[in-house]
Amino acid sequence: MAALQKIRNKAGLLIGVLGFALAAFVLGDLFSNGSTYLNKFRDKAFVVDGDVVSTGDYQERITEWENFQKMLTGKSSLDEASLQQIREATYQQMVREMMLDKEAEKLGLAVSKEEINDMVYGEVPSPMLAQLPFFMDEKGQFSRQAVTDFFALITKKNPSAEEQNIIAAYKPMWLFVERMMKYQRLQEKYNSLLGGAILVNSLETKQQFDDSKYTADLAYVLQPYSSIADSAVAVSNDELKKLYDARKKNFVNNTQLAKVTYFVKNVLPSDEDVKEAEKMASDALQKLNSDVSVASVVSQYSEVPYADAFFSINSLASDATLKEFATTATVGQVSDIEKSANSFRIFKLVDKTVAPDSVKIQVIALPEVAGKASKADSVLNVIKGGKAFDAVAKELGQPNEAQWVTEPMLAGVGQDFQKAAFATAAGEVAKVTVNNQTLLVKVDERTAPVSKVKVALVQVPVVAGDKTQNALDTELNKFVSEYGTAEKFVKGAEEKGYNVIPSAMIAASDQMIGQLTDTRQVVSWAFNNDKGSVKKFDFSDKRVVARIDEQIEPGYMPFEEVSSVLKAELLRDKKAEKIMATLKSKNLKSLEEYASNMNARVDSVKFVNFATNAIANVGQEPALNVYAELGKVNEVSAPVKGKTGVFAIKVLNRTELKDKKYDAKEVAQGIQQSNFYRVYQAMEVLQTKLKVEDNRVKFF
Repeated sequence: MAALQKIRNKAGLLIGVLGFALAAFVLGDLFSNGSTYLNKFRDKAFVVDGDVVSTGDYQERITEWENFQKMLTGKSSLDEASLQQIREATYQQMVREMMLDKEAEKLGLAVSKEEINDMVYGEVPSPMLAQLPFFMDEKGQFSRQAVTDFFALITKKNPSAEEQNIIAAYKPMWLFVERMMKYQRLQEKYNSLLGGAILVNSLETKQQFDDSKYTADLAYVLQPYSSIADSAVAVSNDELKKLYDARKKNFVNNTQLAKVTYFVKNVLPSDEDVKEAEKMASDALQKLNSDVSVASVVSQYSEVPYADAFFSINSLASDATLKEFATTATVGQVSDIEKSANSFRIFKLVDKTVAPDSVKIQVIALPEVAGKASKADSVLNVIKGGKAFDAVAKELGQPNEAQWVTEPMLAGVGQDFQKAAFATAAGEVAKVTVNNQTLLVKVDERTAPVSKVKVALVQVPVVAGDKTQNALDTELNKFVSEYGTAEKFVKGAEEKGYNVIPSAMIAASDQMIGQLTDTRQVVSWAFNNDKGSVKKFDFSDKRVVARIDEQIEPGYMPFEEVSSVLKAELLRDKKAEKIMATLKSKNLKSLEEYASNMNARVDSVKFVNFATNAIANVGQEPALNVYAELGKVNEVSAPVKGKTGVFAIKVLNRTELKDKKYDAKEVAQGIQQSNFYRVYQAMEVLQTKLKVEDNRVKFF
């Protein structure tokens, strides 16, 4: 009993010890296992109203879009610019979907499966569907039959092996399209609902009509604000801060920003690099004049691959030197070395012929199964028996359009395919094997024979070699070592003669800094390192050395960032006061007197009313709009403050448009159309209200 009581007395301490041990165990597991839980907690590509999208989910959607784009374009890979566009479009689409889902749930909006079906099979197909090449006929028009054929294929119960491969590619593509269609329709419903909330009343329509039923001819004199030096008026810091506090809501920033000062050094070839390229060109020239195959010479020396194909003489028109050589040279002749700023070029005329420039072909691809009768032969016999080539293609799940092709277009496919396409008579079908795949090629049409040439082009690039690049890197690494601090950076760069770009503002979503392509890594660095950091970035054609000046979080823009804009406004206002006070003190009566005192001339403008957006030779100027409607005819105004300067205005005449009849419905429709931009602004406002947080710069 005594022992039991002792345990009871120590229970609180025991529980505390056990709790501490358990916490230590959990925390130890958390930190010792690669920070799995922490990484999951931190893995926020972006957040919408508290809902997190992980980098994995985001990347999955990017890959989906990339695959769709590849299928759409027929490309196996995409360039960096296309990939950047896809990443941004994916982000915008995902955010839009999440916001619409939240709003739709509250408002009772939805897109049913029946609606999707109607967008596919209904009288008015979805605009997105109608733009996809999969659903177009040979004339590029939307084809309902193509839609029917597409769904018949992807829903087929017992597809062949070839069809299974096609279905595996088409099904994800359709899910992508279907989702886009759904949210496009949901966006339309949401916009329609918001648009219905923007009402136009009878007073507004009547005022709009009255503002446009009169036009006036005006004479005016303008003294621009630029006629007075900024130093002639004073703007205090207190005035700037007072205006900033009053206008603060106009300077809301919804994204992360950074300011970076940087300079660029292009990687340029040295004289030694030029000599090296010239020597390579001389070696290539010698080999072209020997018995060495032109393909191997081009492969060894040229940055442009060899095209083992005949080109029509006319297709060389964009390269005058090459066309001249191809027209005048004899077979086997080699040109002299041609030097340009970036390369050395040599041509060799390999062959000449007279043949069609292009042919119109259709293609069916068929697998060959070892040990079995050729399926291609069976299909070929069916076609020779009278069945239309395109009908057979559709039955095999390969609906295709006939295409015009030239030999260079087929160079990458191989000589056998080229010969089959250009040696086969119109209306005939040839069988050819390419990369273990049997192809049936039907030639529909052939153009008239023209002169064609096969030319080997050796283009030796003049590029900066390793020695040149190493010297540049040594120079810039030394600069970073000596001047790589916030205080020394600009002065050191200017002393070295580098062209410094100061305080460039960038957003976290920017894909490049300034106009420098493929510089996303500089942007990412600017948001993930400390203010004042300096770093050198290596690119294939340039080096960038940058300093982080500021990092600005979403919210109100700092006073320092907008003070110059506010100062310009205050300077304009004070200049207006100064000009107007001077003019009023002189008690001027005519425009000529104003012109003399304002060191200006009398100008005029016709047909101005309150609704005129842009006035000839002036631009947007509300002062003239107001006087066109309210100013007294033939009376010179007192000095008036405008956007560009101070005006003296005289209404020469005002005319009522007699044939302009009031139609309240028509005017209301015009106002609603002009106001509809507010609907599109709603998504931007929604992003703010739902606190969309974009963290992609931390990961991508």
